[in-house]
Amino acid sequence: MKGIPGSLVKTWLFMIQSDDPKLVTQKFYAYQKIKQLFGSINMAEIYLEQYEDDEIEVMVI
Repeated sequence: MKGIPGSLVKTWLFMIQSDDPKLVTQKFYAYQKIKQLFGSINMAEIYLEQYEDDEIEVMVI
């Protein structure tokens, strides 16, 4: 899944964690994309770690 840029995933994670009331709609859409592509926020964070460090290899069993 190397097709998704790390900066985009970072942006989605930032929006999800933000408490800014102006970002309510963006938070919803960011969460939906994370859920659709990764299944959970934790998996998105693991993807980001692997994206930034080629020596990390994650295998889902």
